[in-house]
Amino acid sequence: MPSTATNAISAGLGLLPDALRRAALTRPLRRRRGTAAPRGLSRLYDVSETPIAEGAVVTARSRRAGDTSGGSPACPGAGRHLFYLHGGAYTLEDQHWPLLGLFIARGWTVHLVDYPLAPEHTVDQTVPMTLAAWQHVVDLADGAPIDLAGDSAGGGLALVLLQEIRGAGLTRPSRTVLLSPWVDAVMADPATVAAARDDVLLSLRGLHGCIVLYRGDRDPADPWLSPINGGLHDLGEIRSWVGTAEMFQPQCERLADLAASAPGTDHELRLGHDLLHDWGLFPVPERDLLVDEMVAFFTASPRTSPGG
Repeated sequence: MPSTATNAISAGLGLLPDALRRAALTRPLRRRRGTAAPRGLSRLYDVSETPIAEGAVVTARSRRAGDTSGGSPACPGAGRHLFYLHGGAYTLEDQHWPLLGLFIARGWTVHLVDYPLAPEHTVDQTVPMTLAAWQHVVDLADGAPIDLAGDSAGGGLALVLLQEIRGAGLTRPSRTVLLSPWVDAVMADPATVAAARDDVLLSLRGLHGCIVLYRGDRDPADPWLSPINGGLHDLGEIRSWVGTAEMFQPQCERLADLAASAPGTDHELRLGHDLLHDWGLFPVPERDLLVDEMVAFFTASPRTSPGG
């Protein structure tokens, strides 16, 4: 059963008309100017920014990172890197540092990818930039483990990135987490249409509008937009979370079904019962539990890779 705080947030969001939620997605606010990092982030962490193509990678680490020991209970992520792809329907800037700060506090060096957004850019700029950003972090990590995570649109982009890494023969992540991932941009199946009626955060019409802005000349079923249609083999260990009160549950369940028979991929789907889309971005008890589960997954002892 969701916490009181989560129920209150869901109730408040449920009062918003679909037209307002749709406009929030398809008419993004003015972009940050001059920097990819939010104002004030450098007061909290050691922050650097690396321009890459039409985007940038913002790297943040604790100022006490040099004093931590890898594997300690307080800093299980010490010596590890987290490559993060934020959500926002491919149109909205990141609002994810409160979540990412929980990983920085546990020792991770976090790399948030400020990838090109629609309507100024399309998927044809975003995917290559994201792949270049990955290689930049691989070089920076110099052999240290890199965990990959993304939420919502960023979760879909993370799955695209895994497929591109496999195709290019690049170093792949230690493990991957997908949070409420958007892996099917078509969204025409009856189950999704039905689930959309009860989603208090997302607008189905708004998401369709975002894909029109982002897809360029590609069909929404293209694997760069709908990675559920790309090859799911040889992607390593993946864990996905999705709420049962969000419209992405049906497509995440289809992804799990398809991944179950994909050699070289070990995928597990976990359901957040009665939880709204992307609950990990809200200051609620369920976020703390989610982060603890992600940390345990990322730092678990290595298993034999599926398929060999």
